[in-house]
Amino acid sequence: MKMSPFDIKIETLLLVTVWKQPSIFQGCFKISSLYFQHENYFLFRCEVDNSGEIEFIETDFFPENYHFTHIYNQEQQLNLDQQSESWEHAVYVLKYSLYRTIKEMLTNNSQKHQSLSMDEVFVDSLLAKIKPLLAKEPLWNESMSEIGFAVSMDFCPEENMGESAAYTLMSAFETHELIQREIH
Repeated sequence: MKMSPFDIKIETLLLVTVWKQPSIFQGCFKISSLYFQHENYFLFRCEVDNSGEIEFIETDFFPENYHFTHIYNQEQQLNLDQQSESWEHAVYVLKYSLYRTIKEMLTNNSQKHQSLSMDEVFVDSLLAKIKPLLAKEPLWNESMSEIGFAVSMDFCPEENMGESAAYTLMSAFETHELIQREIH
């Protein structure tokens, strides 16, 4: 298969998981191009309805159960009320990536689940590890597994909808209006 400029890798790092109704997940997405050297980072907070640990393992992906309450790119919080089609496609891909990560976390026996105390020293340490990511320093490596659970997936779209989503993610949601003119 020929590589496309729209082929990306999505790495999802879960930092906080709260299993209540709704379940809450906080973490970071790293979006990197498989075609050229470019990456973006997004911090997120997502609430998931109908998702106890057991139910989560046994059910399929339903995007309507996922509600991002906060998404930040490197510069600012993103407007979650955006209504463009490419924006919606990109958010769908992020929801699916989060779903895959949570499912892997719950079913992967090789990595133990850790319960961390969120004291001030831990928060300062966590921020010190995340700040280089937001400053675009290449620090996403094995040491990140010490602060959360990470899973990556390749996304190689073959349709306009998927290409639109990949372009929006690679442009950090900033020029999402351009994609419809370029792809269609």
